[in-house]
Amino acid sequence: MRLPPSRLYWRMALYIGAALVAFVVLSLASVWFVAAGELQNYTATKHSGLGREAARVLGAGGREALVRWLDADAAIPSDVTVYVLDGRSEDLRGQPLPRLYADFVRRSVVGPPEAADDAFRPVRLAPQLVGPDGQLYTFLVLPNRISLVGNALTTFGLLAVAILVIATVAWWIARSVGRPVGELQRVVRELASGQTDARVPAALAARGDELGSLAADFNRMAEQISRLLASRAQLMGELSHELRSPLARLQAALALAAHRGTVGESEVARIEAEIRRMDHTIGDLLKFSRLDAAAPFQRRLVRLDELLAALVRDEELEAAGHGCRLDLEAGPGAPVVGDPELLRAALENVLRNAIRYAPRDSAVSVVLRREPEWQHVGIADRGPGVPEAFLERIFEPYVRVPDGSGGTGLGLAIARRAVEAHGGQIAARPRDGGGLEVSIRLPAAQVG
Repeated sequence: MRLPPSRLYWRMALYIGAALVAFVVLSLASVWFVAAGELQNYTATKHSGLGREAARVLGAGGREALVRWLDADAAIPSDVTVYVLDGRSEDLRGQPLPRLYADFVRRSVVGPPEAADDAFRPVRLAPQLVGPDGQLYTFLVLPNRISLVGNALTTFGLLAVAILVIATVAWWIARSVGRPVGELQRVVRELASGQTDARVPAALAARGDELGSLAADFNRMAEQISRLLASRAQLMGELSHELRSPLARLQAALALAAHRGTVGESEVARIEAEIRRMDHTIGDLLKFSRLDAAAPFQRRLVRLDELLAALVRDEELEAAGHGCRLDLEAGPGAPVVGDPELLRAALENVLRNAIRYAPRDSAVSVVLRREPEWQHVGIADRGPGVPEAFLERIFEPYVRVPDGSGGTGLGLAIARRAVEAHGGQIAARPRDGGGLEVSIRLPAAQVG
């Protein structure tokens, strides 16, 4: 499919078109300036009484009288030449027509005469004279010298105008295209060298053409890369701590068991809890790696009402441990097409996040609502909520809300990747009355 011309294309076309128009206008102005004097003399002579006087002389004395009058008595300006041409385009005095005009005069000036009653009859470019015998003659006045092409001064002037116009257009192109491209190249090199704070100037990003859009997109990309690198560095430090802490506690429990010579029930429970925590952390990393690599997954009909009911039953114990409860409102709805394991992982991560931040004696609301083409799942808590600036960022990998606690920074990122892999949408917003609400929309399956 052929793409429509871009804004930058039209700008370049405008520059080149303006340059051509300017060159044509300046060239015509130069031609007019050089030829004005000669054309003025020619026009004045053509419209003077010289032609009528020639017609009077021809009518009174014939062809010979007209030749004598032209040679001796006619008031002909010095910078023009008068030609009286017969039907064969030959001058009565034998003067050859200038080569520049000869063909034009034969085709357009000396032509089949039209019927006339007067002895003087104007035609397109030159008047015609009628002799006593009725023969027609063309009275033609031409400048002695039209040297626009051969005149060195005129040629030099036109060349200078062309160079000026071309140089002006080249400067505008370099300013409008070359400099922004050079600026983009400089910033790209800075970013490639490791300067994550490299950004394109705001003035360039504010342009209304493709270069401006490219600059704005580059700044957004650089900002995203900078945030991801910073978040990943932070996560690596926190993840190292998350894994070392349970390992240290395992070592302490084992050392205590070794000192006692036996492993008690409390030590076994502690070891199992720490192992589960490490397993959960490693599991999150594996899930995200799978989604990040866009690995294929199975697709089958999944009933979200049944999936949510099973999930709520499984998480009630964890909710009780945090002192909150789960409220499920899920009527029968249309199924969705997807991977049950990935969908459960997405919903589970969102639900566990809500349980983690829910206050004691509060309820985490889980609502399934059917829309015309979507299945909508809303999970809301009454926790501290999320700052406005982090409502979008909490779904990015390795991002944690300031002063947040727990988690690997991958749970909500896994949820977003899984939902988007199923063609769905996920978003977070503040809940009325306090807390956070996460909204998940998945395409409803078309069951015929």
